[in-house]
Amino acid sequence: MMKLIGILLAFAGGGLQGAFFFPMKYMRNWRWENGWFLFSVIACFILPTMLAFGTTPGIFELYGTIGYQTIGLVFFFGMCWGVGAVLFGLGADFLGMALGIAIITGINVCLGALLPVLFLPSGQFSTTSALLLGSGLFLMVAGVVVISIAGSRREKEQSVLSDDKSTGKKRSFKLGLIICIVSGVFVPAANFAVFFGQPIAEQLQASGNVADYNIGHAQMLPFFIGGGIVNILYCISLFRKHGSFALYRAGGFTRNTSLAIIMSVLYTFGMLIYVVAVALFIPDIGAAIGWPVFLAATILVSNFLGLVSGEWKKVHAKTLVWLFSGVFLLLIAVTLSSISSLYS
Repeated sequence: MMKLIGILLAFAGGGLQGAFFFPMKYMRNWRWENGWFLFSVIACFILPTMLAFGTTPGIFELYGTIGYQTIGLVFFFGMCWGVGAVLFGLGADFLGMALGIAIITGINVCLGALLPVLFLPSGQFSTTSALLLGSGLFLMVAGVVVISIAGSRREKEQSVLSDDKSTGKKRSFKLGLIICIVSGVFVPAANFAVFFGQPIAEQLQASGNVADYNIGHAQMLPFFIGGGIVNILYCISLFRKHGSFALYRAGGFTRNTSLAIIMSVLYTFGMLIYVVAVALFIPDIGAAIGWPVFLAATILVSNFLGLVSGEWKKVHAKTLVWLFSGVFLLLIAVTLSSISSLYS
């Protein structure tokens, strides 16, 4: 029962992360970097710092007890995630969102789930559990590819319907592919921060000074700071390139800031819920089993919101068949990954 709760929490956390980017669609008068800069400040600095210091007495003493090697490792993985997030946008720009997401998420799923297995003691997975998890990972990658094909078809069909004749400069496929692969290697660092940062959660549980549902705040604070630094520096470079910092004086500042706050709450709490799921309910194998469930929920919710908001309007029925087929594969993948935890 505890493992099932952990899987459900991992799914819920992924669902929140799947929704976090949605409010950015409704920002007005700003470029991408304006919204992302504000999101990075709130989600990676303000909110995590308030939560960590507000719920964890003697946080610096805690970090000293744990050892700054662990803290530094979580911070390092945060910076790696930040690099992956930046490259994600660049790779998708080169190859298109559909193909870019397929490559990056496919690597993210496999590397993010399988690498922690190498650091687990032998015997953590039974043969049945390993087969179920492996099958789930395979079907999830297949589902991502199928959904990406649907996305590619949608882009082409909507472009034709809108008589889009624009011809941007040609992008290098090889360079885009390299960027996507590198991004796929860096993005799962978020899961590595959860896995290698578990000693922090264990120390908090042993101390009894922090409620179980608050243990993720101190654990992930170094991660958020590391990732925030990279993303903010990238936004500053875009401000310099586009001269877009001045857009903050344009209309809609209050509206856009409110949307950035919503984005930050969804993203931050999505990750923190996942930390609680791994630390409390599936502590030994959670990073391996919970990660594919987390990512599947992210993809399902993001595509659902895209569907209801009209992103899939005026596409052929065959394209929707591709989309729903991919969703079906993801649901099976989640089911298999979840069941695998029962046999571990």
